Amino acid sequence: MIDNATLAAIRNRRSIRNFTSEPVSDDQITAVLEAGRWAPSARNSQPWDFVVVRDGTIRSSLGSILKQVTFSWGGLSAAPVMIIVSVDQTADSVHFVEDGAVAAQNLCLAAQSLGLGSSWAGVVSPQKSRNTVEKAIASLVGLPRTHRVIAVVPI
Repeated sequence: MIDNATLAAIRNRRSIRNFTSEPVSDDQITAVLEAGRWAPSARNSQPWDFVVVRDGTIRSSLGSILKQVTFSWGGLSAAPVMIIVSVDQTADSVHFVEDGAVAAQNLCLAAQSLGLGSSWAGVVSPQKSRNTVEKAIASLVGLPRTHRVIAVVPI
């Protein structure tokens, strides 16, 4: 079987539900965000924005909001960093969900490659209309109206 670092990161990545308070460095977060930035997107529109949340109060609020969409919200809010993946739906109104999802996956794979745990809490509604969770997260961090929240990635 062929093996390399990329295949190992894909194979070994797990969704972490309980996080330690061990700090995540700025260099690590920069590397993770860079991986998200290099994700493929429809027509190379690169419609994503990543909001890095380190503040404990905001992370706690995110955890409370995520309680509506995931059973592991308490453990996720304990992560020292949470990254909100949003996309500008006006860049491509047809593929914005997929574009954000692949960027979130890149964030998780990059975290794995750096020895960091991550997870993914999906937020966007399958009907592609804003749900209360998405609205609450967008309001909490002040996202523009054109942006849709796809996922929250705790690290």
